[in-house]
Amino acid sequence: MSELYNTFHNHFDVVSADTVGLMETAFRIRYQVYCVERSFEDQAAFPEQMEMDDYDMHSAHTLVRCKTSGQYTGLVRLVLPDPVDMNKPLPMEKFCQSGMKASGIDLSSIPRASLAEVSRFSISKELKSLCSRQPAISVVGAENEKENKAADPQMMPHIALGLFAGIVRMSAQNNITHWLSVMEPTFLRFLSRYGIYFQKTGPVVDYHGKRQPAVASIDSVLSGIYAQRQDAWEIITDFGNVWPLSKDAKHFVMS
Repeated sequence: MSELYNTFHNHFDVVSADTVGLMETAFRIRYQVYCVERSFEDQAAFPEQMEMDDYDMHSAHTLVRCKTSGQYTGLVRLVLPDPVDMNKPLPMEKFCQSGMKASGIDLSSIPRASLAEVSRFSISKELKSLCSRQPAISVVGAENEKENKAADPQMMPHIALGLFAGIVRMSAQNNITHWLSVMEPTFLRFLSRYGIYFQKTGPVVDYHGKRQPAVASIDSVLSGIYAQRQDAWEIITDFGNVWPLSKDAKHFVMS
């Protein structure tokens, strides 16, 4: 059991938003991040201070909670196939279709019931600061002591890994095998520090700022994490209990 795993579970919980109250918490964090902190959406459009859209009718959410403060600091949404219309485009397909075609990306080989989109990956600066006032956390994998000290009060890596664990959990519960996502290039580089890689599916687009459309096979992503950062894999899959490691991945690492 790694230091990263122990540190994460000493300070954070991964919580499924499976009640009305937790869903409202998720929507309020989305409002805080997307409307207040980053101004991606119009605050006036959400008078109850809960950011929502039509995709929430067929989505799952996960929250990360800071144990010391009790504060929920981040959330992520997994947009699932619409049970009423399996061919309904996911958000990325709607906004990035032309770029995907130009890049030769064809999603037709992936069963629609197995394809979902990682969305609304949100960590609130304000809510995170409440947790940051507690004793600092060391960031395992920081390149030097200076970087470690700078990252301690932010806790960004731990919260992000917790949210990624939530994505894997939601995918396992809903029989999802592949992800779509539109992410900031800087965030993709951050994920690569933990062996998390997505395949680019076209040029960077202007959607809530500069974003890179991407796709990934969950088995491939988790195998890559296991090969490069087993400490992160322990958190994200709970030692393989949430998503067992494929035989091919084990063979690759052992050889």
